[in-house]
Parts: sequence; structure tokens; C-alpha cells
Amino acid sequence: MGRGELQSRERAAVADVVASTLRHDLRNKLASIRNAAFYLMRQMKKTEAWTADPRVETFFQLIEKELASAEELLSKRSPPASGGPRPHCHPRDGVERALAQADLPEGVRLERELTEKGEVALDVEDLAVLVTCLVDNAVEAMPRGGTLTVRTRDVEDDGVCLRVEDTGEGLAPEAYSRAFEPFFTTRPGHAGLGLSIVHRMAQRHGWKVDLGAGPSGGTFVEVLFTGVEAGAASRPVGRDENQGSK
Repeated sequence: MGRGELQSRERAAVADVVASTLRHDLRNKLASIRNAAFYLMRQMKKTEAWTADPRVETFFQLIEKELASAEELLSKRSPPASGGPRPHCHPRDGVERALAQADLPEGVRLERELTEKGEVALDVEDLAVLVTCLVDNAVEAMPRGGTLTVRTRDVEDDGVCLRVEDTGEGLAPEAYSRAFEPFFTTRPGHAGLGLSIVHRMAQRHGWKVDLGAGPSGGTFVEVLFTGVEAGAASRPVGRDENQGSK
């Protein structure tokens, strides 16, 4: 997978989060309009205009019908892909692909420990997008340099844990509760979508995401992949895929 393919998948993930946020906001606004229309209808029923002009009731019915239709459109989802087995990959393969494309600053030192043996039910390119979001978020937290640590390991109950940790300044206590919100960021000039993409992917697959302070400062994010299949040795990563990782 080249840089262009990874960027294409990143753009698709960003579009998915933005669309989901817009749907949520629009549903809230439609609910407010519906409540306002219901109140006005109750007030109009108390007046002579309600019985004198039949169009009044007709228009209120039209408002309710169109609101219901709009809410139905916002609730629709694309049909899931069918046919063929679900893709699986070793998390280490996604990590290696993401790191091979990462543009790590000179002041950032990379440490990785990839020991998992299980496979997760996800396409390796999509897993690389998830890792890229975590890596980019960690690098942004270390503008003056530091250590980026990426680890994978098997856990009990057929799970695999992916942990990405930085040695940056960390988050303020009040920021932890909002870190996964779309467009929330503590760094001017950044979109605030990386952790939202990770969180959305985890919700879609039933995984768990944990965010906290690192043992030596900075922040860590852990993704616990559940429903993991015991896999054989990881597929080898080609020499060209390791180029660019530091």
C-alpha cells in the first residue's frame, strides 16, 4: 500500500466522522423544529383560525410529514459489504505499514515492541489508518521532540492490545472527557479528528479504547481488539514498507 492509498483511506475516514457529526447535529435541530411546531399547533387549535381555515391543519400535517421523512433519511446507513470472508490481519502489519509512511520529525525517537500473535477482523489498510491517526496525534503532542512508543501484545480472553504512547505535555484533566469528540483539539491549527476516527472505528467493531496519562508524562491510547483469532506467524513486511520508519 502506497502513501496515496493510505491518504485516500484517511480522507474516507475523515468524511465518515464529519458526516456522522452533521447527521447528529441535524437530528437535534429537526427535533427542536418538531417541538416548536407541536407547540404552535396546540396554540393554534385554541383559535378560530384552526376551524376557519382548513389549510392550517393541513400545513401542520405537512410539516410533521416532512420532518419525519428528513429524520428517516438521516438515519439510513450504507448497506454492509457482503460476500466473501471478513478480512483479517495481524496488528503488527498495520503498525509497520503506518510507520513506513509516517513522517516522524528528527526530534522524535521511535520505540516499538510488536509481540501479538492473534489476528483482528479488519483489513490491514484500515488498521494502518487507525495506527496513523494515533501516531499523528502522539507526534503532535511532542512539538519539542520526545519518544513515541508503539506496542502490540496478546491479552486474555482472545484479545490483542495496541498501545501508542508519547512523552509530550499530556492533557488537562478536563480534556480527557472530550478527547474523542469530533473537532475537539487543544492545539490551534489542528482539526481534532484523529481520536474521533479511532473511537468511531472501535465503536463500529465493538472494541474498547482507553486514554490516559503515561507513566513518565505524556499520554497513551490503548485499543483492545476483541474477538481475535489465533493466528500463525505474522506475514513478513517487505523491505520497502519499512523505509521511512524511524
